[in-house]
Parts: sequence; C-alpha cells; structure tokens
Amino acid sequence: MSGYSIIEYFGGSNDGKCGYCKQTGNYNSHGFWAHSMNVDDYQNLIDRNWRRSGQYCYVPNNKNTCCPMYTIKCDAMSFKLSRSHKKVLKKVNRFLRDGSKEKSRTKNQDIQSGISDEPTPSMEHTSLDVKELSSIAKSKESTEKVKPRTTSEMSIDDGTSHSTLKYNTLKSDVAQKSLRPTKKKFIRLERKIAKLAAKGLTLADVKRVNKSKQKTLEDFLAEEPTNGKHKLQVKLVRSTEGATDSILDLFQSYQMKIHNDPLEKNSRRSYERFLVNSPLQLRKDDNSPPDGYGSFHYQYYMDGELIAVGVIDILPLCISSVYFYYNPDYSFLSLGTYASLREIALVRQLSKSCPQLKHYYLGFYIPTCPKMRYKSNVKPSYLLCPEVFTWHLLDENLTKEIDSVKYLKINKTETDKEAVTNDDLLNVMVLADRTAMKYKDYKKVSSLNWLKKMMKSKRKGSDDSQEIMEYASKVGKHLSQSMLIFRC
Repeated sequence: MSGYSIIEYFGGSNDGKCGYCKQTGNYNSHGFWAHSMNVDDYQNLIDRNWRRSGQYCYVPNNKNTCCPMYTIKCDAMSFKLSRSHKKVLKKVNRFLRDGSKEKSRTKNQDIQSGISDEPTPSMEHTSLDVKELSSIAKSKESTEKVKPRTTSEMSIDDGTSHSTLKYNTLKSDVAQKSLRPTKKKFIRLERKIAKLAAKGLTLADVKRVNKSKQKTLEDFLAEEPTNGKHKLQVKLVRSTEGATDSILDLFQSYQMKIHNDPLEKNSRRSYERFLVNSPLQLRKDDNSPPDGYGSFHYQYYMDGELIAVGVIDILPLCISSVYFYYNPDYSFLSLGTYASLREIALVRQLSKSCPQLKHYYLGFYIPTCPKMRYKSNVKPSYLLCPEVFTWHLLDENLTKEIDSVKYLKINKTETDKEAVTNDDLLNVMVLADRTAMKYKDYKKVSSLNWLKKMMKSKRKGSDDSQEIMEYASKVGKHLSQSMLIFRC
C-alpha cells in the first residue's frame, strides 16, 4: 500500500473541550486517524478546512461548533512587511548585535551601534516630507487661531541651499508649548535638507529613491549580525529528529509558563504524539525542495542553545504551520512573530526551485478568539469558505462581515464542486483484507461478508453506507476516490 493514504474514520463528535473558549460539549468536529498520508492528499485536505494534530486529522463542523474556524493562508510571494513586523526584525538584529533588550533606543544608543538618527536617501522612510510639513503647519494655525502665514513666513528650500524655517511667528508661550514635539521635527527636517543639498538632492529625490528601494523581508534577515554579541542559527530537520531530552525540556517549559499546563500533562509520549509523529510520507525527488516534502522542525539556536522550534509541514503548494514553542526567557524578542516571518521567508526561498509552492498556511483563523487576531495582520491573506472551499481576500469588508455573525458562509453564490452523490459512493476506495478496492466491489465480495457482519455488530447495527457517505462528503469526491478508508 506504499503511496496510498490509509485512514480510519471516527465520525463526528461533540463531547470534547474546546481549546479556544474552554467550553465542554459545544465543540463539534469530524475526524479520522491517518495511518499514512501522502503529501498531495494532505494538501487537498487542508484546502477543505482539515487540519492535523499528530496523526489525528479533524474538520470543525462550523455550523454547530462553539468557535467556527476558517483556514487562513498568506500569499508569501506578495507578502508585505508591516511596521510592527519591521520593529520585531530590528529588535532581533539589535539584540544579536549588542545584546540590547530594551524596547526603545536613545539617540546615543543608535549612534554607538552605528545607526544614524538622521535619515539618508538610502533609508526606507523619511521622517517628514513636504506634504506632512504643510499638514502640520495648517493644523497648528487652526489650533492657535492666528492668521494664515504666507509662504515667505514658512518656506522650504528646493534643496540647492539650506532650508529656512520661520519660527518667529510662533513666539507666544502657548504656541511654544504646543509646538515642542513639532519643532523637533522641523529641526530634524532642516538638518536633513541641508545634508541633501550638499549632495545636490532634494526631498523629492529621497521619496523617489525610497519608493523604489523598499526593504524586503530578505533584506532584514540578511542584516542579521554574524559577529555581534549573540549568534542565531536556524536549522531545518525532519520531525522524527525532534524528540531529544533538551527539546522535550524546552516544550515542557513553554507549556507550563505560557499555557499554565501541569508537567504531567506534557509527558514525552503526549509530546511525541502531538508534534513528532506525523502520517505524512516523506517525498524527495527532482521536483521537490532539497529536503523533500513532509513534516519538519525549524529549530532556532541562540549561541548554540536551542531556544525555539517551529513545527511545519512542507507540502506541494505551501508551508503549513503546525505549532511553535520557545524558551519563555526570550519572550522579549517576540519570537512567535519572528518565526512566522522566517517561515514566510522559507516559502519564498523554496519557491525558487518549486514555483508552485508559494503560500504560507497559518492554521485556523478564529474570530471568537482574540489571540488569533494577529493572523489577519499577515497580508495579503485569504480565508477559505468552509462550505464551497473557495478563497477570499481577508480585507476590512470581510473582517466586518465575519465579525457580525456567529458563522459565515463566505461564498454565498456557488456550491461545492467536490460534492458527493449516491453514484459517487460506489467508487469510494476502501482497504479490506489488505486489498484496495472500490466500495461497490467491497460490497459484492462474498468472502468479505463475515467482515461486514462483524463491523455492523461493532457499530451496533449502523448502516455502513451511511458512514461511507458521511466520510466522502467531508473529504470530497476526489479524495474519497484516492485515499483508502480502513474497513477491517
């Protein structure tokens, strides 16, 4: 049965405890145990709102469950860094360079570390441009209720000589007090314009250069110091290598300090079932990434010490994030955000040799769980409609719509193209007596009648065809005819 996905269907359940709202009895899902799973089948499964936890695969019944879950993915090739992402990257680089753990820096610290407080044409952002200056001037004039100043009273040079900023009209005590923060910006702007003028440049030149040379994620990662106070190493290994004593200690420390779990809840056995064991078959060929497709651990070492692990699945079309844990002593580095950026960068790296691999799956987006809101800040991102299984841009309009109801069928105009009919039921693939066959053949083989009777007795008279139909409708027509559902 090499290459086949072999699963054992468990049906629906609503007696579990929800991991998000912590309620018992309101969580509703369907699941199966994957004895073996090829990466193509799992890619198709997560594109139908399924997820795995170890070898157990599940899909939430969003119409009835307490916390509806929508699969979310980011287009890694079009990913744009937000301001908060840049702050995290700079924070990590600063720590690697000089060991600084402070949330903010003084001017002296910037100078000592080789970073000028004065923007230059090659820097990503200017501190203030002409439009902003004009806006500030207008707002202050309105606030202070003085007559409008003329252009000659507040003029900016075109860059060929020093700029002239007139503060003489703002000499009142009230005006001086209200303009202190703004005056600093004016002084900074004046200094910058003078510096640009010496090079024959203007603010317009800076803006044009900055627009064409926005720093990418790769630019920030390339700036990580290699000879600073600390050294960070990132290593990709197969998940089967992720069960050493030091890794287990790290996981237990994270679960206890971050999630308040008791030690006994996180035994080696439970850890391995959750994050080490995987049903995914390793596939390595000429068309795969260098390390192949399958389940991996992305390990982070600080000065040779393991400080974090990202559990990921590398699939034909994406990298799927499974879990992330870290040493709580390094919480100040915002490692969760940093790791997600690293994984997006890995997608972009692998896409060079595997062009179809271009998305980053962040798991489930759960509107009712505040801790999951951060996923919407990874842009551009798309939500999967849990009924039609089409992708939709997670923009402001969709966010408002999904927040206004308990559950939303995102695509209201189409139907599931993989819907299963009664005729399709006969072509569902099953595994019985170590033989792969269609369900219609399984029903006809007289030598297996005793197996069917035995299974019916175990299920207390349940109709086998109803279970097969339920399973097929959850995985879709294509997967029901490629995966093998275990019947003995």
